[in-house]
Amino acid sequence: MTGDQDDDPPEVTELERAAEWRLRKVDADPSDQRSAAAAQQLQKLADELRLLRGSDLYREYMAICNWLGESDGLSEFEMVAHDFRAKMGFGTWAESGDAYLRALIDMARETFGTG
Repeated sequence: MTGDQDDDPPEVTELERAAEWRLRKVDADPSDQRSAAAAQQLQKLADELRLLRGSDLYREYMAICNWLGESDGLSEFEMVAHDFRAKMGFGTWAESGDAYLRALIDMARETFGTG
């Protein structure tokens, strides 16, 4: 992990946890190249997301999360986002931090039926 965890947005922490989980799979099976690639991409997304903090796109994401929190939809969205991260490299993908945030925004809207 890189960066200061205390200042990291929660989404960065979740990406790094998913990367660590994938790396544990590689430790258990060094031939698991898909998990290795997924771990590398998850960490890349975490690093890029750190840099996006404060951007218009990040503010939009936070506004949607706040709205979901006020309407009791946040926990459902968090499960969907967790599944997205867990499947990274195994059916889901985000090329960049921007693409990752856009995917989360779309998932958040779909979770609440506005997407």
